[in-house]
Amino acid sequence: MTTILFLVGSLRKDSLNGRLARVAARELPPGYDATFFDLGTLPFYSGDLEGEDTPAMVGAFREALRRADGVFITTPEYNYALPGIVKNALDWASRPMLPRNAIVGRPMNAAVATISGTNGIRSLSDLKRIWANCGGVTVNAFDFVLQNAPAKFIDDHGVETLEPVSLATLRFALANLRRLIEHETGRVSEANWDAFAEQLR
Repeated sequence: MTTILFLVGSLRKDSLNGRLARVAARELPPGYDATFFDLGTLPFYSGDLEGEDTPAMVGAFREALRRADGVFITTPEYNYALPGIVKNALDWASRPMLPRNAIVGRPMNAAVATISGTNGIRSLSDLKRIWANCGGVTVNAFDFVLQNAPAKFIDDHGVETLEPVSLATLRFALANLRRLIEHETGRVSEANWDAFAEQLR
């Protein structure tokens, strides 16, 4: 079974991005399993909490990343940038840097759900740039921003989904992530990271 870890970059109980993540999880094909981790359980990053003092939830988060074959993140855009809750999670995941942090080699794609008719792409750009800088692998093109999101969710016989055009785009985003996983693209990133770590010894 191939596992996709879903992360939601909003703390609001019924957030648009939480709803989008649940729709996406239901769209995984046979042979794929969805897992979730609540980023709201992570404390603010502090170097004082590293090593023996690392909080249990941080350890659980890093382990969830390592166990996942791929990651799909749904996040809002706040003030034209990535939300703090997502940046905080990335800071925890990227440490300790050596020999490998929990992001290295991990395929990731992302989507933004927003009430705006124009915003969202900056958050995706921030997220993918940081993920790649930490050694992860991202889908570099075909970004998915669900603008005017409240109007895009529909009820299909008691199950929430998206209207047809948006649903097709979401499926395409998930398929792009699956291709990264199935072609084992993360192995190149892992090899490059290991070579970098070797130079620092």
